[in-house]
Amino acid sequence: MCVAGTRVDVWNGDRTKHLGKGTLVGFVPVYIIRNPDHSISSLSDAESKPEGIPEEFVTMIESNPKIELDGGEVVYGCQVWWGAV
Repeated sequence: MCVAGTRVDVWNGDRTKHLGKGTLVGFVPVYIIRNPDHSISSLSDAESKPEGIPEEFVTMIESNPKIELDGGEVVYGCQVWWGAV
């Protein structure tokens, strides 16, 4: 089990691009959008509830990894593939 402060290695959602290394900040609530094609997506800031999308397509996940990449960008577990270094 990874805990806040764990160093992680991160790839984009389909694992075609290595995003770099970062640090697991902790676990936060996030919002995902369930798309008509059964895929999911989220806003860049997944902690913000999407506006203008019908409620039946928005789901809140209570505890999702928040990762700060070494370059300062923040990504969420629902957006990327990641693992402990």
